[in-house]
Amino acid sequence: MRKFFQPVLHVAAILSLLSSAAALASEAHAPAADVKESGNSIAEDYCANIIDKAADARTAWQLAKLQKLEKDVSDKLALLENKQKELQEWISKREQMLKAAGRELVDIYAKMDPDAAAGQLVKLDTATATSILRQLSPRGASAILDVMEADRAAALVKAIAAATRDAPPGGGT
Repeated sequence: MRKFFQPVLHVAAILSLLSSAAALASEAHAPAADVKESGNSIAEDYCANIIDKAADARTAWQLAKLQKLEKDVSDKLALLENKQKELQEWISKREQMLKAAGRELVDIYAKMDPDAAAGQLVKLDTATATSILRQLSPRGASAILDVMEADRAAALVKAIAAATRDAPPGGGT
């Protein structure tokens, strides 16, 4: 865009110089009263001559400011994408760890005495406890829930029901 306006600015500058030269020549031959009659002061002529340059400068400044803002937004997006990747890695590591230990852990709880299993499940977080109970046989899970504190057992049953309700059809565990 600058290449387009540059020749136009050169022509405008040349025309401005020619008109200024013509004005100076006519002033040399005209009386001072004629200058006052034209109504244009030197400041007004100057402003009229640089209005295009000022507009170009303002446009260039705004463009530079927009480019800086675009770069800032791009940097923030890149940072957010990196954080999202990092979070996805943490989630996948956690899921892998839970899956790896999950089946072995369920087997351990299935072989435990229901009183001991209930005592340990009460101390686990709800997600882990419900995951273990869901993977146990219905008979094993009911034996553990039977000896568990009533409030905690009710909370785990609600969590299991919610997980079952939210599970996709035919989705397994």
